Amino acid sequence: MGDRGNRRFLFQKPLWANTSNAELNYGALGGETSADIVVVGAGVAGLSTAFHLAKLGKSVAIVEAEYVGSGASGVSGGLLAPDFIRHNPSEIEQEFGRKWGNRLVNLIGTAPQQCFDLIKEQGISCDAVQDGFWTPAHNQETETLLKNRAKEWKQRGFQAEYFSSQEVMSELGSPKYSGAIKFADGGSLNPLLLCRGLSLRAADAGVRIYCHSSVSKIEFKDNKYRIQAKGGCIDADKVILCANGGNQLLHPALRKTTLPLKVIEYATKSLPDILRSKILPNGGAFTDKQPYLFTARYDPTGRLIAALPDFSFPRSKKLLLREAAERILRHFPLIKNISIDYIWRGTAWLNVSLLPKIYQVEDGIFAIQACNGRGLANNIVLGKELAAALANNDMDLLSVKAEEPKPIKGYFFAQFVPSLLMAKAYVMSKIS
Repeated sequence: MGDRGNRRFLFQKPLWANTSNAELNYGALGGETSADIVVVGAGVAGLSTAFHLAKLGKSVAIVEAEYVGSGASGVSGGLLAPDFIRHNPSEIEQEFGRKWGNRLVNLIGTAPQQCFDLIKEQGISCDAVQDGFWTPAHNQETETLLKNRAKEWKQRGFQAEYFSSQEVMSELGSPKYSGAIKFADGGSLNPLLLCRGLSLRAADAGVRIYCHSSVSKIEFKDNKYRIQAKGGCIDADKVILCANGGNQLLHPALRKTTLPLKVIEYATKSLPDILRSKILPNGGAFTDKQPYLFTARYDPTGRLIAALPDFSFPRSKKLLLREAAERILRHFPLIKNISIDYIWRGTAWLNVSLLPKIYQVEDGIFAIQACNGRGLANNIVLGKELAAALANNDMDLLSVKAEEPKPIKGYFFAQFVPSLLMAKAYVMSKIS
């Protein structure tokens, strides 16, 4: 790794924060006010929910502890993937039955397209590129699994094609993979710009957005929910919690319902045209199925953006930079002198099923959470659907059946499992 990469190293400051427009100046909550519905959290889930509620005629306020896109949404890799992490469509249909299984399959399969459609309809400038999402296979077992998965998606009318090893080498530019599914409806974008653009459309629709206003208490009083936050309080008929992992701090019923997976995201300097013609030459993005997973895409300037799982055992900045460079070299041997310009940490909040969840916490409190690393597109759609369900008082409009939250069994130990599994995968990747 060159010295230039070390000099420009900005630890824990995302690429998006350095290449996007300035932070939007939404004021903090002050005094007392009211709304039909209060949304807690200004990531994609909260912004989508609030925007669509306002479009349906509801009075809506968003309360955010920091700034728009400051959570998992704004520091993610910006991938839109129309695929399950673990399941095949047939497994979902078998587990949830025809009605809810079909709805969930359709949600996952159409979410990126719905996200791109919203971006286009609302004129949101966020470097959105619908150039496909790849799921590559690294061994024969995964190859067989992905061939079946591609067939199942295609049978259900989705644009999923399986490519052979030679085709994948040409399309991805990596010798690490023996085949891959390409989902044509997938792609990538700048997630922070998506959040900022969606917040502007929400504000135009009448949503009041209060930033730097962390919520301290939610109580039911005089037939209203009172949301107490730094600077003031809001009375509302309903509350929607969209703080992802932070939901656990907002209501006792949501404690022990999500698991943290720390992720290291990083970006190289802009690659020269000769390398871009050989590495992801037609664009696209991918996340593989290795235990110590690898993901890659470009930004508009030709920076290669990748990621690796983090874990609890401390690694120095120097070691992380070396690991990031080695991972790129391992997957793309053509890149000889790797300069890492940006590296930052994020958190993917998981549940045991690795499926999106909507919880009905109380009669008037709902929660969208557990992005499982696929929240950008999925949560845009879940927010839209939850808005329609609440505006029409019909929870059957959802693709994900609202359920009562239940704590993860053995949570004291379970919360460390993602980190321990990634540490094991890291060690195995070094000796394989």
